[in-house]
Amino acid sequence: MNLHNLTLRKLQCFVKTVELGSITHAAESLCIAQPALSLNIKQLEDALGVALLIRHARGVDVTPAGELLYSRVSSLFELLEVTVKDVSSLGRSAERFFSLGMPSSLVLLVGTDAVLSAKKLLPRLAFSLREDPSFALVDAVENRELDVALAYDASERPGVWLTSMVQEDVLFVTHPDMHDGRDAISLDEVLGFNFVFGGRRDVGRCLMERVAHERGRTLNIVYQMRSIAGIREIVLRGMAATVMPYGAVASELGSGRLTARRIVDPRLTQTMSVVRSTKSMEVFAEFEPAIMDYLSALAALIVERQNGLARLIS
Repeated sequence: MNLHNLTLRKLQCFVKTVELGSITHAAESLCIAQPALSLNIKQLEDALGVALLIRHARGVDVTPAGELLYSRVSSLFELLEVTVKDVSSLGRSAERFFSLGMPSSLVLLVGTDAVLSAKKLLPRLAFSLREDPSFALVDAVENRELDVALAYDASERPGVWLTSMVQEDVLFVTHPDMHDGRDAISLDEVLGFNFVFGGRRDVGRCLMERVAHERGRTLNIVYQMRSIAGIREIVLRGMAATVMPYGAVASELGSGRLTARRIVDPRLTQTMSVVRSTKSMEVFAEFEPAIMDYLSALAALIVERQNGLARLIS
């Protein structure tokens, strides 16, 4: 076997596909064309002489050989990442790099404040902010691509530590022509509307599909857009409704271009958590008090900006 065929790019394409369970989602995450990603994986399988993935309509499953390769390569990537960070930090012992991830709704709501306050509250850390959907941020923390994330409705995973910080009311967002003047709407009424949502791992979509299933109802998703801006545009045109965090539509709500109602009977809420890996906590142990003060201040600002639609979790 020619080891030159086992390039980092091919291995990266394989690992991301396994993590996301989809060639399409992996290609989007890596910002490459789907055929190019598929070709990389095919060449990797040819080089190893064994099938690594089983393709099907819902995505991909991993073969036993693929599971072994994923386990070994993930460890190699983790070591490579640590090595790069350690080498880059030589000669700059007073400066450490700290990365925070937020979904688009929070970036719109407090992103600028997050960057500016990091300069003040974390002066010994070189700070960077990343924007991605909540599910992608949790994946990134688990893979040590991010040190910390603020994510909605994250679930426990081995090696990932969660702290619930903010509880928010779930908002049913529509064009003003679909609004009846009330500030709340029952779940049964909501389920009678047509919706636009993101992909299958979209937090709002997952929540609404779950509660609809519990009631024996079908969620009428007529449009799918992997873009908050695209979803907003569909709603702005009055073509469908959606469920979004306040931050994603704060500007449109303020200008009256969109309207939002809390979903009640039952009341639906979502939880924003701080997501960290246990290894990241070890790396930044000396900065722990400052980091937690910084994150607590951000959580308080997120609540303040939502005008009574969010609460701190004590």
